[in-house]
Amino acid sequence: MAKETRPKDYPKLKNYQPTRFMLPTSHYDKVKADRAVTFIENLCHTKDKWAGKRFWLLPWQEQLIRDIFGIVKPDGNRQFRTAFVEICKKVGKSELAAAIALYLLYADNEPSAEVYGAAADRQQASIVFDVARQMVEMSPALMKRSKLMSATKRIVNYGNAGFYQVLSAEVGSKHGFSILGLVFDEIHTQLNRQLYDVLTKYSSDARQNPLHFIITTAGNDRNSIAFELHTKAIDILEGRRVDPTFYPVVYGLKDDEDWEDEANWYKVNPSLGYTVDIERLRDVYREAKQNPADEITFKWLRMNMWVSSTTS
Repeated sequence: MAKETRPKDYPKLKNYQPTRFMLPTSHYDKVKADRAVTFIENLCHTKDKWAGKRFWLLPWQEQLIRDIFGIVKPDGNRQFRTAFVEICKKVGKSELAAAIALYLLYADNEPSAEVYGAAADRQQASIVFDVARQMVEMSPALMKRSKLMSATKRIVNYGNAGFYQVLSAEVGSKHGFSILGLVFDEIHTQLNRQLYDVLTKYSSDARQNPLHFIITTAGNDRNSIAFELHTKAIDILEGRRVDPTFYPVVYGLKDDEDWEDEANWYKVNPSLGYTVDIERLRDVYREAKQNPADEITFKWLRMNMWVSSTTS
């Protein structure tokens, strides 16, 4: 895998503390957390100026990885079976989702691992897959145990007879899976809840340690499965609901928060200054001030706000 040292000016999580949602009966397994962090940080970025460089996790990403993979129940299995991550554009969502899919496929110590990528359509789901495929291609250690099938959007791991497969959006053909890992991208674009239900209800029951990783920006349909999950996450974060299997992450502004305050920009975009340039964001903001349609888009994609419409 890639050989380079972490840049001195690139932030790293310090003094990790497990999430407050860790049960009293669960514990933090540093060995398992370190294993996941090390695996991911030996993968390579695939895009823009970062392409070919090691995937050094930002503090918010490492916190998430350590919480999900390091917090375990007394039997050693993960406490969190679903991770819901709602965050704005351009923070490296595809790279993080791809890295998690690859960890589940190659390093989770699960025989015949079945990892699936889903979205509103196969093209959207292929975005994360294509990142994962490039990550494997840049890793000699992974390539020598893999078969990459670009036409069918499948990565096979010969080491454990497992695979990562992109799914189409047709619900009828999605029964009978034994899902270890599910990466559900941009769930806010789902027209209904059918695909989500088929893939998350009962399809992982044969697995001892499944993980459903859902990553999305906000949307505009408050009657959708995405808003239902958003509401559940907010309710858990604010203490109105308890689900010890659900890991909630929401970086977004509420309706009454000031979208023009730069302090809030950093609040909702934990990658700002690294994957996103502040000057570029200021340019987009100035455009938003002059055009109502651009204002809606800025609030939606940059501030991760649930807007009434994504068009003016």
